[in-house]
Amino acid sequence: MLSRVIEKFKNDSHFRVKSFLLLSLVFNVAYSIFLFIISRAYSSAWFFVMSVYYGLLSIARIFVFAQSAPQKKLRSKMIVMRACGYFLFLINLVVAIMMFILINNHSIKHHEITVITLATYTFTALTVAILNSIRYFKQKDYVYSSIKIISLISASVSLVTLTNTMLITFGEENEPLRNIILPILSGVVSIFIIACAVFMIHTANSDLRMSKNGKK
Repeated sequence: MLSRVIEKFKNDSHFRVKSFLLLSLVFNVAYSIFLFIISRAYSSAWFFVMSVYYGLLSIARIFVFAQSAPQKKLRSKMIVMRACGYFLFLINLVVAIMMFILINNHSIKHHEITVITLATYTFTALTVAILNSIRYFKQKDYVYSSIKIISLISASVSLVTLTNTMLITFGEENEPLRNIILPILSGVVSIFIIACAVFMIHTANSDLRMSKNGKK
């Protein structure tokens, strides 16, 4: 049984993507609930906004997961991409609130080994997300491209929180450096999310018009 699952995982790209999507979905839901409980326990605005952020990621992934069946028509997949693009504007609003709280508050200093581990994970996730996004866009796979863009945005947001943690842990309380780097990086990530949203909406609308005119 296990060997058949492994074999299917290796040879079936659809099964592989849906497996990763399901795992990330379970993680996002569980983490969102955990953060919400922590936010209530400590009356923390930061943990509450983080809970909302991961909750929105969960909603986006649930929606895409439900629409990722291979038999879905191409036009339906374009609509999925467009809907995800519009949803990214809401996610960006929550991310902006997260960044505002992060910039105006100090995080707890972590052990160096913990920070290095977080850095390794974040940069690996970001690299994989970039490569996968490029691959699926080249294949014109609207649903899987939407999945990978969501993963790419998630990794980008994690990069900001990681930068803040690294500046506090290794920066020796260099407040001026933190006050310069963090707002710039937060702004770049926010602009990137908006750019992804606009690109997804524009791509989906253009291809929908071409499909309607019988050119696709």
